[in-house]
Amino acid sequence: MLPEVEPVLLSLRDLQTRALQTKERVDLLWQRLEAGERVLDEIASVQSRLDADVAEMRSLVERLETLGVILRDVGMGLIDFPAIVVETEFYLCWRLGEDSIQFWHGVDEGIGGRKPLWTMPGGRPNYA
Repeated sequence: MLPEVEPVLLSLRDLQTRALQTKERVDLLWQRLEAGERVLDEIASVQSRLDADVAEMRSLVERLETLGVILRDVGMGLIDFPAIVVETEFYLCWRLGEDSIQFWHGVDEGIGGRKPLWTMPGGRPNYA
């Protein structure tokens, strides 16, 4: 599933970067408007681009959710896949830049609790 997930995460990360920059631009334009400058049309245009990026990001997040992926951090490209091992729920953990899924953690742990797959109790996971 990683070949399908990776481009979605890359797009999400790019969109987030662009949206944050656009949001800064909108904020600056509002300051200029409050100072008396005539920038209302520009605000509308830039806000429209921001709204489109946010809508596209929502669509990509929904796509990940459809695939059963839990998005943890867009900037890091960090995701989890729910899995079951010996009737216990775990997460298989992956982030952009890693060649394959190599880590897991318990449902109450985050990235700090990542452990190598070979340490998983009961062996190979069954994907939820």
